[in-house]
Amino acid sequence: MKLEKNKKDQMTPIERKKAVENGTRADRVITVPFISEFKCYLSNISIRDFWFDAKKMARAERIAFNRYGYDRIVIGPNTRGIAEALGGTYIYPEKGVPYAATPLIFDYGKVDELEPIRANTDTRIAVFKEEAKVLSEEAQEIVPLEASIGGPFTIAATLRGVESLLRDCRKCVNELHRLLRVITDSQKSCIDMMAQYGLGIAMADPVANPALIGPSMYEKFVFPYTKELTEYAFEKTGYKASLHMCGNTRNIWKYLGTYQLNELSLDNVIDLEQAANEIGNKVPIAGNVDPVGIVMKGTKEEIFAEVQRCVKQGRKAKKGYILATGCDIPEMSDPQQLDWLMDAARACGEYRKRQ
Repeated sequence: MKLEKNKKDQMTPIERKKAVENGTRADRVITVPFISEFKCYLSNISIRDFWFDAKKMARAERIAFNRYGYDRIVIGPNTRGIAEALGGTYIYPEKGVPYAATPLIFDYGKVDELEPIRANTDTRIAVFKEEAKVLSEEAQEIVPLEASIGGPFTIAATLRGVESLLRDCRKCVNELHRLLRVITDSQKSCIDMMAQYGLGIAMADPVANPALIGPSMYEKFVFPYTKELTEYAFEKTGYKASLHMCGNTRNIWKYLGTYQLNELSLDNVIDLEQAANEIGNKVPIAGNVDPVGIVMKGTKEEIFAEVQRCVKQGRKAKKGYILATGCDIPEMSDPQQLDWLMDAARACGEYRKRQ
């Protein structure tokens, strides 16, 4: 099995992306549902095998992409892989998503022992490197590939524990910056490695949600590192990064709008029309179909109606719009629900970026 163009579409995802970037008409809106571990259940591959076996990773990606024909494939290492490469531990259950085990860093003396990972030689990152090599050869002229490198603040939360990290923002400022420096340099190493295979970069930093840390802490502990990473990714890969942020991010849009982004992916709690008008003139926006209430639990009619609403509102973004889910689709969702989502995107007709 190889990656193949979907027979329901006139264009490949790469052709569609080029058309939108050039301001010409695409056959439909670019569509990127976040399917995460859903692809494991779809392909009947265990979650642990998926995260540790490059061949099974690639097989799961092929099965999902060839069925649905969405517009981007995103592989790891993600927050999880980078945290593990730095010494963190995750639990991989038989069913359900992996979760962080006991934090690695109980005191900041441990940070003195940490060094940034070297992605090209790291044994944990090697599986993602192999997957990137295999899929990059197949994806040429078909579909863009991105490697997710997570987010620096969320990786720090994995290694330190969320509650301790939030306390550190006030009581251990210098120590926290030391940890974030190691993490950011590790992410940059992953960017270097993925650039060898022509991949773009995706980021997600859910613990950096301003509902948890507030705008002032975001400015101090997240903004400088994320800006550094998005600019570094653009320089090294030639592609702007994709960034997903959970929760209501409106009070940090002034920061998000300064990043080098291919898209800013918004949670379904965000008013998409407001985002299109207020930040869509600075960066392309993506969103924000409810992954649970609509994609997992909705009827076909509800999915079609919600997709139409999102596309109508998202079209108002001057920098462009990508149809996406507001977060990950639950792994046990009925595969047909995602068929309906993609069919709904196709039913919206041709798409052209606002001039």
